[in-house]
Amino acid sequence: MAPLTLSSPSIEIHPLPLTQSAFAPFGTAVSSPLPSSTRTFPAHLPNTPDIIPANQKTALKCLNASPMVNNYASAPSKVKEEAVMNMFCCFPRSLRRQKNTGMTGRGDGARFFDVRILERHPYTTQTFIPLGVPPENQTRYLVIVAPTLSSPSNPPMALLKEMGPPDLRNLQAFWAHGGQAVTYGAGTWHAPMVVVGDARIDFLVVQWANGVQEEDCQEVELEEGVSVVVEEEYAGEKAKL
Repeated sequence: MAPLTLSSPSIEIHPLPLTQSAFAPFGTAVSSPLPSSTRTFPAHLPNTPDIIPANQKTALKCLNASPMVNNYASAPSKVKEEAVMNMFCCFPRSLRRQKNTGMTGRGDGARFFDVRILERHPYTTQTFIPLGVPPENQTRYLVIVAPTLSSPSNPPMALLKEMGPPDLRNLQAFWAHGGQAVTYGAGTWHAPMVVVGDARIDFLVVQWANGVQEEDCQEVELEEGVSVVVEEEYAGEKAKL
């Protein structure tokens, strides 16, 4: 099924740092409870029952770091689902460069990522776990999400009428680094993974799937107008040329 095209408002999104509290309406942000400088078992554990000693006190076990939700029992096809782990090797995205006209107040050469497609997995969470990228690396990834319109006035197709199209005016974006994983809540609208910088990021992706296309993944295409502002420090050397 070809993605539906939605009209888009003209908006610019300024990303926020990815934190558990800020991202909570859309899913779960996952990061270590310890600073990267910790090399030995800590003398004092974080004051939470979700972190316990493990492996003869050579590790900390963080319980239920991120939920895995499986709602396929309510999918119309009733086709049996299974847990899947895929790998996505994601390359840096091209950024649009806009010369300063003297009216925007920006410095010369502002850069943007234009959001042209959103997708959701209506019956499953989806977790992206970056591999091999230290937090101090300047390569980042953008987590772009939108809530769902609960009562659209003119739902454009049956599946959107049932579960709601994305609320583009409340779209949000977050900067994540290689030391953070992210879980999109079941049914959360999000952009395909957006890597920004000079390096590729490989992600291990964990979710449920049953092989029925419209139940595993639903997509909408957006007309021009929705863009995410990319700060120069994250743009990468190629984008600065």
